[in-house]
Amino acid sequence: MRPILTLATACLILGACTTSSEPKARGAEKFADDPRLGAEVNRICFASSIDSFGSTTRDTFTVREGRDHYLVEVFPGCSPLEHALTIGMEARTGCLTRGDRVIVSDSIMPDSSDSPFSVQRCTVNAIYDWTPDAEEEVAEDAGDEEAAPAEDSEAADTDS
Repeated sequence: MRPILTLATACLILGACTTSSEPKARGAEKFADDPRLGAEVNRICFASSIDSFGSTTRDTFTVREGRDHYLVEVFPGCSPLEHALTIGMEARTGCLTRGDRVIVSDSIMPDSSDSPFSVQRCTVNAIYDWTPDAEEEVAEDAGDEEAAPAEDSEAADTDS
């Protein structure tokens, strides 16, 4: 019994030593190299006209207000956000700003029989411009750049 206990202890110690000490990126940091992420904005006005949300993670989600798209980052600890089915805005004014709250639920019709964690108020940490089509534009630009050298080489062949 003693060798098994010693072996188990050694495995736990080695396992603790091999964990990465680098913190995982949170919030908008996860999208630092993503071409869709734009500049930070102060507010989303006409918060009541936000017509959809999507791309939820543990601490971010995207919203669409008319033609404009935004990435909203909330402070960590908003547990139902990753699996949200409904999101409501609780803005102090007509604009959603840092410090306002979003009401998040992982149920379509939250009621008193749900667990207390299925509905949560999460505080907005930051708001960013979001361009959902940016990935496609980058892919198209890369295709154009590959085609451009071929055209230049053909022109060089006809000139000589």
